[in-house]
Amino acid sequence: MKESYSEKAYSLEPKLYKTKITPSQPLTVMKRGDSLTLDLGSHYVGYLTFTLWYVDHFIDAPVTLRFRFAEVYDELEDDSPYHGTLSASWLQDETITLDEIGIHTLPRRYAARYVRITVLHSPKTLSLSDFSFTALTSADEGCLIHARIDDPVLKALDTVSLRTLKNCMQRVFEDGPKRDRRLWLGDLRLQALTSYETYPSPALVRRCLYLFAAADKNEYGLMQSFVFDSPIFASGNWIITDYALMFAVTLSDYVKATGDTETFFELLPIAETVLESLHKTRDENGIVTTRCGDVFIDWNRTMSKRTALHGVYLYTLRKLIAALKTLHRSTSRYEARLREGIRDAITHLYNGKAFINPYDRYEYSVHAAVWMVLGGVITGADAQLCLTDALTSPESIKPFTPYMHHYTVEALIEAGLLDNARKYLEEIWGGMHARGGDTFFEVYVKDDPDFSPYGDKKINSMCHAWSCTPAYFIRRYFASEGETP
Repeated sequence: MKESYSEKAYSLEPKLYKTKITPSQPLTVMKRGDSLTLDLGSHYVGYLTFTLWYVDHFIDAPVTLRFRFAEVYDELEDDSPYHGTLSASWLQDETITLDEIGIHTLPRRYAARYVRITVLHSPKTLSLSDFSFTALTSADEGCLIHARIDDPVLKALDTVSLRTLKNCMQRVFEDGPKRDRRLWLGDLRLQALTSYETYPSPALVRRCLYLFAAADKNEYGLMQSFVFDSPIFASGNWIITDYALMFAVTLSDYVKATGDTETFFELLPIAETVLESLHKTRDENGIVTTRCGDVFIDWNRTMSKRTALHGVYLYTLRKLIAALKTLHRSTSRYEARLREGIRDAITHLYNGKAFINPYDRYEYSVHAAVWMVLGGVITGADAQLCLTDALTSPESIKPFTPYMHHYTVEALIEAGLLDNARKYLEEIWGGMHARGGDTFFEVYVKDDPDFSPYGDKKINSMCHAWSCTPAYFIRRYFASEGETP
């Protein structure tokens, strides 16, 4: 069965569209120690080509050039030593020795807007010219769904959101085209959701679902949270429980968007296995436990996450119930579990105003409030009060990543706080845009914009899959009526 899923995934490999970007850079005469900076005009993912030539005398020894590719301009200027926890090989700094003059294309793919080139070694004066950048994406620009967006702030955020999604759409929905370059399950759900409203790519979503279906499972039936598809298929090595639940959510979104019931019912048993495993982990109070795997929720390693995980479980039940009802299938078992899960959450996780409880060491977090609202535990005025208090309290733990920022906006909309949702959207994603982002970032903490979960901001991805969703929200809830070409 695993081989069958992977075969189907590879039969759906997408076409990559190529666009040649030519920065306005004249022939540049350089000697040892000189530098030049290219501006591609926007953020792209692809390959750099240029011509190396001699000026007065033929170059009689190899030339060594240093390249620095930067997603935002600040990366060009940061020469501080790297102290991050992830491999420094992800940093887009390259030193390359060229033996011959002529046309050269660098072998690696890069994600960048800016490129700085420095001559480290050259026996003679040289010239660099004819720069071009071949940008790649599997997003079909001709299929883009245009929306009428009159507000200039929302229009700008929509544009950046589209570019973020487009640059992460490669052979799979990549996590980040600079760092990771693989398919992650939590990101997939948000990319697929946004693609249905912008660059419709149902075959790519289906491909990614099959890749996860083919992935190795743990003893509880939970799939790996990431997979590699190139040069061969390979499972990752990290089981994240809340990500595994997102397989069922993504599958439910998919059938709603496409009507592809064949794929839905083929993969439904995998989704149901995950839900069954979570159901079996419940403790004596009916609250799901972390026995099946790790829990992510957000990039905060010290925060307690049991309440939020229970909310993700309930949210998944709600999504699957809605999908099954649309297809006229029985939902009684899942509806009973949803009612029980809501009852137990109110009894053991809620103090009548906020979700502060011994399960989370009495911590106060936006995360718990958001997932309890999305799980349907509280609604109406109770949900509104809970969310607004958590978001405005100086005591509460706030989100770190656009992944959690997305679900915060979703919860605000679920609670009927549309104006608050729009304000939050403009504050968070507008903050990234104001910091020079042509695409949206992996991490954004407005009071600590240099925060990195890896110990060094240089390793942060500045074009990241889970930050692409403003286009989804804007087109669903904030765009004007009608479309414009």
